[in-house]
Amino acid sequence: MGASSSIALTPHMEEQIGRDIATQLRNSHQIIDDLELNEYLQNLGYSLVANSDDAYQNFHFFLIGSNQINAFATPGGVVAVYSGLFLTTDTESELASVLGHEIAHVTQRHLARSFEKASKLSLPIMAGMIAGILLGAAGGDAGGIGAATAVGLSAAGQQAQINYTRANEKEADRVGMRYLTLSGYNPSGMPDFFQKLERKNRYVGTNYPEFLRTHPITVNRIAEATQRAEQYKSKGITLKSPLNYRLMKAKLNVITAANADRAVQYFRAKIEKNTQAAHPEYYYGYGLALFKKQSYTQAVKILKTLSDSTPHNVTYTIALAKAYIATDQPLHVKKGLSLLSNAVKNKPYNLVLTANYAYALTQIGELAKSIQLLEEYNKENFKHPAIYKLLSIALGKKKDLVKAHIAESNYYYLSGMLQAAIEQLEIARRLTPKNDFYTLSKLEARKRTFQQEKNLYKLDEN
Repeated sequence: MGASSSIALTPHMEEQIGRDIATQLRNSHQIIDDLELNEYLQNLGYSLVANSDDAYQNFHFFLIGSNQINAFATPGGVVAVYSGLFLTTDTESELASVLGHEIAHVTQRHLARSFEKASKLSLPIMAGMIAGILLGAAGGDAGGIGAATAVGLSAAGQQAQINYTRANEKEADRVGMRYLTLSGYNPSGMPDFFQKLERKNRYVGTNYPEFLRTHPITVNRIAEATQRAEQYKSKGITLKSPLNYRLMKAKLNVITAANADRAVQYFRAKIEKNTQAAHPEYYYGYGLALFKKQSYTQAVKILKTLSDSTPHNVTYTIALAKAYIATDQPLHVKKGLSLLSNAVKNKPYNLVLTANYAYALTQIGELAKSIQLLEEYNKENFKHPAIYKLLSIALGKKKDLVKAHIAESNYYYLSGMLQAAIEQLEIARRLTPKNDFYTLSKLEARKRTFQQEKNLYKLDEN
């Protein structure tokens, strides 16, 4: 099935488009910038990719801040989930079923095949067209960024290019279900979510979820998914713990709340009806909502009960430590830093813990300690853009500007923004003393490497 798609888009061309779309998404300011949530989504996504037909393909998972119930996938492994869809799910398996479905669209090259008739378009136009439509939809923009990328095509014609056929949807359901169950999630997550969307469609009239516009739900589709789920369940699936999912959903609820008071009221009502033992996510959400309202002392009380009940839960530790530090009381600040310090010692390879501890150290002026922590993390782990961003901030505050711009360059490079990475190296070169030949040569070599990679991935303008 993939042979004909290679005529229009080779895997390498798809990767180019994916990189360009990922960059446009990062630049759109619609991405939810929360490291813990993003790491959760990456881990969930890659647990499915590991059991896919193309486990070696690079994927980029994004969480878009929009109340729309939607998700999409593009060539090159870009998969985005809207916060509205995340919050509509009730189980991790429902969320995983959506990711599995979208991953299947990528591995089966469905969108690539839809562009066969548009093979005369240049790759930048293709990438801009896809990103424009999707970003326009995320912002509720019917005539702005989406229309700006029309490039001689009607908006309806563009939308048709990114819609899937019934055959595509059927295959993505079947393949996505396999990814879902092989990864240890409940296969019923897929039909359960389909039924939920179908019920929403029944009651909201013409203003139905955006996901249904590109992924139409039919009675037959639900029945097939249900039957397939029963077949998989009979084989005995080990189901995954949903606690982390519930905590991240609570956090997303607070982040996307219209205001802090509304979030406080929502979670206060929840904890009045539920015990902490049964629903710790509501207490966690309440603590975060109080933090958002800047009621830091109250937040400490709620979050401390959670942390005391499960001392090794990293999510509770981070939330409590941040609340302690935010009180700006010397004793509490010390407690918060101590919590993070001890947690990092116990889990030195935990990205979110390290990032939060380094940020806290930078905020209180412990710049040397923060820089050392970040640099040691980089030596022992895969490089992550968030670490370089924090390193850039700490080095900048320390007035070590050359190293700060080098770190910023690495941040952009790992984020797929090659031109911005090159520009930061040029700034670092201008700040470097002319007699520092060693640093200048390193900067020049690094810039040359970035430029070569940029040329390699440069989208065909013809």
